[in-house]
Amino acid sequence: MNAVYAGSFDMFTNGHLSVLDQAVEMFDKVYVVIAINPNKKRRFEVDYMIEKINEAVEARGYADKVEVVSSDALVVRFAQENGCRYLIRGLRNSTDYAYEENMALINTALDKHIKTIYLRAKDAAISSSMVYELYLHGEDVSSYLPYKL
Repeated sequence: MNAVYAGSFDMFTNGHLSVLDQAVEMFDKVYVVIAINPNKKRRFEVDYMIEKINEAVEARGYADKVEVVSSDALVVRFAQENGCRYLIRGLRNSTDYAYEENMALINTALDKHIKTIYLRAKDAAISSSMVYELYLHGEDVSSYLPYKL
């Protein structure tokens, strides 16, 4: 069984990595997909984030189970094209759940065989936006990231 763990990952944090840790235990292969949204301005280039996520994947020993890619397709379409029936979504709180549940309903409407699995992120209070703001102000963010910027 294969799964897709998609997001903007416009900083891939330790919270994201904790979700990936759980997904790797559950699936044969996990595609970490940096979803390209033309309506969002990225803080870090996609290729740079692919490189940094791959560093974290290799450090964890997941290189044989995880493939890091980018895609501008709908996530559900990427899943279909790659033989995945499961979408992994990380949750920090109830606000995340409400948003993710709406996305899951849309994905199920697009493909009735797609299942969304919610996994709880560690460091639930930390968002990539918060980490980025700290970074912009010159603070040490190394404890929030699984790689060196």
